[in-house]
Amino acid sequence: MKNLVLTAFCAVFIFSSSGANATVQVVTTTPELAAIAREVGGNLVQVTSLAKPDQDYHKVEAKPTDVVKVKNADLFVRIGLDMDQWADAVNNAARNPKAQPGGVGYVDAGRLIRKKEVPSTNISGASGDIHVFGNPHYWLDPGNAKVIAYQIDLGLRGIDPKNAATYDANYARFSAQIDQRLKAWKQELAPFQGKAVVAYHDEWVYFLSQFGLKAFGYLEPKPGIPPSGSHINNLIASMKSAGVKGIVVPSIYPTRFADLVAKEMGGSVAVVPYSIGSLGTTDYFNYMDAIVNGFKKAMQ
Repeated sequence: MKNLVLTAFCAVFIFSSSGANATVQVVTTTPELAAIAREVGGNLVQVTSLAKPDQDYHKVEAKPTDVVKVKNADLFVRIGLDMDQWADAVNNAARNPKAQPGGVGYVDAGRLIRKKEVPSTNISGASGDIHVFGNPHYWLDPGNAKVIAYQIDLGLRGIDPKNAATYDANYARFSAQIDQRLKAWKQELAPFQGKAVVAYHDEWVYFLSQFGLKAFGYLEPKPGIPPSGSHINNLIASMKSAGVKGIVVPSIYPTRFADLVAKEMGGSVAVVPYSIGSLGTTDYFNYMDAIVNGFKKAMQ
């Protein structure tokens, strides 16, 4: 029914901004992709994210206005790995040839990512929120931010070749900044190499791998399944046995379960931004600053 509504709206609201504005119109599915697109596009692009900060990226409810945004997009950038499947209805309703898979303005940012946690067995609804193509939270590894930026650079070059040199230069600058900041972030977390933390949701595998950290367990019994009393009690017992005290909770999730565990363990809860735009973050760099500082707090 939602697909029909979006399609019907689009049929009524057909127009194009092509030629009305010389700025390249970029639409992304999430704020993180939008922030990286702004780094690469600079003042040549206008970027809009369909998902808002602190909006669960698995469960975004598309609006008719989102169809218009994609209809008028020169470049459409998505997470992929079946995380933002809700965007398929928007893209189908928009009927923008550039933004369709295979189109000159279509970027699946997960395409070149070295995927982690790809299921090796059959999954079902009882498995929880398991993604068939692998864990989709790859942007939490700063190294992957460069891969995302590279693909956006290629996309912008394809739709706006006359400014290719500018996009390349912006990508090179962003990539160099990531390399520089990654060294500093690694130094901050170096004292905690090999240490484990408890997280709310299984979204940190790329981050943990980059920084040499471990996940001891999760407040969710299975991905996407809310915490239960029995699971929390078992988790507390396991944490006491292993001496793990730190807990990391993104800003989208409630902290009551984490606070209970921390009270029992004498540990601390670190609330970190779920999105760029959460907790006062404005770009990829201060977003990662806040996450790194949160993990330091949890493990100290």
